[in-house]
Amino acid sequence: SMPLTKRFLKEHMENQKTYPAIHEIIDLSLWHEFQEGLSELLNITLVLCDRDGNFLVPPSKETELCRSVKGDAEGKKLCNELYLKTIVKVIEKGQIYIYKCHTNQYIFAIPVFLSGEPLVVVVGGGVYLSGSEIDEFYRGIQRFGFDRTRLEAFKKRLRTIPPRSIFTIPNIVENLAVPFIRCLYERNTARRFVPVGDRFGGFQALEEVYRSLAPVLDREELYELILSKSTELVGAEQGSLMILDNEDNALAVKAARGREKDKVRNIRVRLGEGISGTIAKEGVPVVVRDIESEFPLRKNRPRYRTKSFISIPLKIATRVIGVINISDKISGEVFSEEDLQLLLSFANYASIALERGAYYSMSEELKMLSMTDSLTGLFNRRYFRERIFEEVERVKRHDETFTVFMIDIDNFKVFNDRYGHIAGDEALKVVAKAIRNGVRSMDVVARYGGEEFSVILPHTTKQEAFFIAERIRRNVEESMRQKTGYPFKDYLTISLGIAEFPQDGGTIDELIGNADRAMYSAKQLGKNRVVVYGA
Repeated sequence: SMPLTKRFLKEHMENQKTYPAIHEIIDLSLWHEFQEGLSELLNITLVLCDRDGNFLVPPSKETELCRSVKGDAEGKKLCNELYLKTIVKVIEKGQIYIYKCHTNQYIFAIPVFLSGEPLVVVVGGGVYLSGSEIDEFYRGIQRFGFDRTRLEAFKKRLRTIPPRSIFTIPNIVENLAVPFIRCLYERNTARRFVPVGDRFGGFQALEEVYRSLAPVLDREELYELILSKSTELVGAEQGSLMILDNEDNALAVKAARGREKDKVRNIRVRLGEGISGTIAKEGVPVVVRDIESEFPLRKNRPRYRTKSFISIPLKIATRVIGVINISDKISGEVFSEEDLQLLLSFANYASIALERGAYYSMSEELKMLSMTDSLTGLFNRRYFRERIFEEVERVKRHDETFTVFMIDIDNFKVFNDRYGHIAGDEALKVVAKAIRNGVRSMDVVARYGGEEFSVILPHTTKQEAFFIAERIRRNVEESMRQKTGYPFKDYLTISLGIAEFPQDGGTIDELIGNADRAMYSAKQLGKNRVVVYGA
């Protein structure tokens, strides 16, 4: 029989015309942002591929080993073949596939079904083994002929990576990435099915609404805009947008229009209760011409001028995420079937916009989580290293300079041992705030590790930076003096070391090392002071 890879390529060429171009059905720019955030959070490589193994966007966080291997002709050939074989397996099985590649990294692939076909595949990995298996890994890649010193250094770094469950990470990626891609797909396809011939211009009216929703990603703003456009489409005065809270199975009003909009904002309706709760539970829209005749037990409330209204569910596939209620036509007429169909077409897109907004917010949160230290709110060491690399490259291009601070809290271990970790954490937060308040908006402040902090000061010489460093030192001193609950002022001050690029170091490690040396000199000279390297 024909080998798997060749058979797949043959079938792909034969069926190529039946598959739409991916960029026409998925907004790759939005996916790219989400992929970057998720990749940073999980600290793994992620890439989106089409059916024949082509990368649709560049890989996020490709590992050092992958880059090295792909720099070798044989390694690149092995990588390409393995990607293609993996995608074949995933498409044939229709489920997650996990394997070890030739560099002994765990790789996983997840199919994404769109319109019943697995049109794209999320591939991720770079999850290493630990313990004795690293030695096997090391022996396995020696055949590529890499420099032995580099391999030894890389092997040492590998041992510092904590073991992670490869069977957990793919599930996390699947639960986050697959709904996001489907949301982007449905967002596109929703635009193809809109009514025409209604008195608001049908397709043209909805196209205008789509364009107004497309750039909005803030959820609160999106709630207001969706309700506003809903009422405009059918010429109504009043309405509410309710979103389902899955934790307590209740609808909460997120936006309202009308004479008593402030009162209804606090309303919560349990799933299955009342008209809105029933719409959410059943997922079926209703258009009511006269509430008192169609629902005999309900009287029209004084805040409504007419007895006609529309309630429609907001759905992603079969999942209800909310309800839109529209009442009181400006003209005083009852709502028609045409009004209902127009709103249903709009609701399809509105649901996707809401879901997209939620995933965008999630991607932004993922980015922030990957960049920041959870205790102090400052940037973390990894982000600091990325920014200092960018600053070095900028300075080289423009023949400029920048300065780095390394900052350490004096006597922190003694204080932490005496008063405990809660007091120690409070001290770290106080110092972090004092440093942040002492720098300029363009400066980058990070928690480098433990009780050590670092600052990048662009366009700044070390002579200029000295005055900023002194301001930070005094800020910390004053903050400790004002702090109550523990004798902070009796223990905690800071020592700062300053180094300038490129004068005090031609590489990142050399620059940071010299700033560190200056900081330790400050400690040896009595602490609570600033030392400039080379001064």
